[in-house]
Amino acid sequence: MKRETISRMLDHLDDKWIREAEDFRPGAIQDAPERSHSMNMKKRLVSIALAAALILALGVTAFAVWSIHSARQQEIRSDLRIDENKVGSYVEYETPDGGNGLTLLSSVNDGEAQRVYVNVSPVSVEEAAAFPNSYFVWCLEGSGLQGFAAPALPVELSLQGDEEIRNAVLQYAYDEQTQTLTVECYISQIFIEKAQDELGTDSLPLTLGMAAAEGEEPRVFGPVNFTPTEEQRRVFDFGPAVYHDDELGLDIEIVSLELTPFSAVWSVRYDAASSFHTPEADWYAYQPWSELEDRVCIESLLYFSDGSSFSTGGALATPFEDGVVKLICGWGGAIDIDDVQEIDLGELVLWENG
Repeated sequence: MKRETISRMLDHLDDKWIREAEDFRPGAIQDAPERSHSMNMKKRLVSIALAAALILALGVTAFAVWSIHSARQQEIRSDLRIDENKVGSYVEYETPDGGNGLTLLSSVNDGEAQRVYVNVSPVSVEEAAAFPNSYFVWCLEGSGLQGFAAPALPVELSLQGDEEIRNAVLQYAYDEQTQTLTVECYISQIFIEKAQDELGTDSLPLTLGMAAAEGEEPRVFGPVNFTPTEEQRRVFDFGPAVYHDDELGLDIEIVSLELTPFSAVWSVRYDAASSFHTPEADWYAYQPWSELEDRVCIESLLYFSDGSSFSTGGALATPFEDGVVKLICGWGGAIDIDDVQEIDLGELVLWENG
């Protein structure tokens, strides 16, 4: 992408996007699994020998760059809990020198979007520390589609205030030795499909732009090509089941649940839905139904074979389509959707295995 195009893109961003970037707060996921620090001497010597061979072959600087790419891939894989929950929609890429400072690390389809992880270099300490007052923009070359990107932080991390965010970026997403910043591009599946149709290819060229200080040219990284991964989904049909809420005195039909390792879509019906899911709705009158929708998402529990349970959390969006309300939920770290054994809402068993 030409520098002038990135400059115009950064200058004409929707103000709402900029406010969202300034108000950025990392998502939430599970802490990384505990790692064992014990290693027998033979493995230790082999590791040292391999590292030494790589340093001799690549040189100290090149080895450090290769190491940060590999290290970031392992951190992302662990952070998202890919292996333990058998996520098939995740892929890691080879990490040669990136195109114009952009190195593709990995990508995962979370149901609603493609999360694409990249390393950006060189980025100075001052530039990395400017976040969240600074920001990145991803662009799919040739399609005009764009959106915000942010430093990749542990998804279970909860931060408040610019200073906490700045320190977290420098601690978790930045490597000062190689001047490398790890960034997550969150690209909706709608954008992915549109770009593939427009470009006539499954492989999409990704460019990253970094906002510059006033009077300076924005920095441009890339492009690099990536192929989005396929969605991993499991659908539970409830019949539908009718849930009665004693407190609210309301009934709601729970039709189905579409589940991915990172997201859920609950489909529900109730008589008043068409009246309330409109821009002109009386939100005060809708409040009891809104509470009931939340209870379906939050209080329903998925049970796994080890006896543990999981809640999909509150809905992030509630589109109304063909008489059905879609309650769309999302989270950071993966769950094993193939290990779900039972789904309950209070005493109502929505689904059970076998």
